Amino acid sequence: MMESPSRLKRFTRVILLAVRTLQVRLRFILILAAAFAVVGRWDTLRNYVDRWMSGLVGGGDASRSAPPNSEYFCPMDPAVVSTWPGKCDICNMALVRRKVGDAAPLPSGVLARMQLSPYRIQLAGIQTALVEYRPVAREVALSGIVRDEGLVRCRVLESDRPFVVAGQAAEVTVDDGARQPAAKGKVIAVAVDPRESRTNAEIRLDEPGRMPASGTRVVATVRRPVAELEPFRSLPSDLPPLVKGELLAVYACPRHAEVLASDRGRCPVDRNDELQRRPLLANQRVRWWCPMHPNITAEKSGASCEACGGMTLIPRIITYRPRGEVLTVPESAVVDTGNRAVVFVEGMPGMFDSVEIVAGPRCGDVYPVASGLEPGQRVATRGAFLLDAETRLNPGLAAGYFGASRGARDDPAGKAGESRKAADPGVCPVSGKPLGSMGPPVSVTIDGQTVPLCCKGCEARLRASPEKYLPGKQPR
Repeated sequence: MMESPSRLKRFTRVILLAVRTLQVRLRFILILAAAFAVVGRWDTLRNYVDRWMSGLVGGGDASRSAPPNSEYFCPMDPAVVSTWPGKCDICNMALVRRKVGDAAPLPSGVLARMQLSPYRIQLAGIQTALVEYRPVAREVALSGIVRDEGLVRCRVLESDRPFVVAGQAAEVTVDDGARQPAAKGKVIAVAVDPRESRTNAEIRLDEPGRMPASGTRVVATVRRPVAELEPFRSLPSDLPPLVKGELLAVYACPRHAEVLASDRGRCPVDRNDELQRRPLLANQRVRWWCPMHPNITAEKSGASCEACGGMTLIPRIITYRPRGEVLTVPESAVVDTGNRAVVFVEGMPGMFDSVEIVAGPRCGDVYPVASGLEPGQRVATRGAFLLDAETRLNPGLAAGYFGASRGARDDPAGKAGESRKAADPGVCPVSGKPLGSMGPPVSVTIDGQTVPLCCKGCEARLRASPEKYLPGKQPR
């Protein structure tokens, strides 16, 4: 009778031990099952996480999935596509909605976009180089003859005239094919000879003992820094010190480069894209100006343009070059299409944007760049002509796959009312600038028709000549 309780205790202990062992094994099995479920449904879980995070960042609109036949993509990295709003995993920009199958519109200033696989890049031998500031000079060789007075008279071609000025140094060598040490000299005068109707340069040698005999044909070499030529000379060159409270970043539209703001918000041009934070470079500052009256500027925000009826000045980025230096690209990177100079900028590995630049005269193996590029960008130096040929021979791959060709809003050149026969709701009919690029648009009602304008400064011109800017309007 005494053994029964002890047997019961032992049996109970065995049962408890078995239950505990089973619990441990069940936990392990459940952990494995959960891991397999997460791996198998990773895409779905990621979409839910993106939707939840987008709701926290962007509000109610971002918390909903894309409507039927719609998707979200990154304008800067078009390969990133999602069915939920969120941020790009590469550049952290907010994704933009589009219809499934639609071409992604290119950013302003981009003529075409190419995406190449690593295999094609290696096959084509594409190489890139850095865009940087350098002190470059244009070298000109002048053919001349030594005169009796010990001076050298050289003929200056019309194309070389901007590079030859009085006071610059010159090196004179005898034009006999032999390599002789150059004699130092200085240009003392540049004038037009009325008898011969040509421009001549007078050079005086600094070493009379080494002066060639009278009548000797010589070659004079002069060099003029490109930083002394227009438009480079007018570019800002003295970097002002940072002031307390000055902006270190702006908010820009990924597809409309002309839109800048000092605060977050949506692009005022189409109200679709979220403005993205753009940190300034070390040699950049933010200043305010009026695009309609460029002479109206301000150092701080809040100023207005009285000529535009009190329109608030908008921000712009000013890049200051080092004194005596200009922005340069290798000569092999520039593709001359006949009516424009184009380079291919590497936006991300394998993606190249065709960008038009304003280049100065060639200086050795580089071209100075007045506009179109920023320091620190990388451009294709080897294989640029292959990229250009690809965009011409296969425009569907260059424009349709990653972006549509530029519309009228990206090319506002031309007279108002001629290039914009058809009304474009995103463009001011008077100035041709995108709505929102000069602050909040202004609505004007004329004969019962409401017309959106980019600023108040265009209202007077529109009311004075509505037939000039509005299609179908008859002169009063």
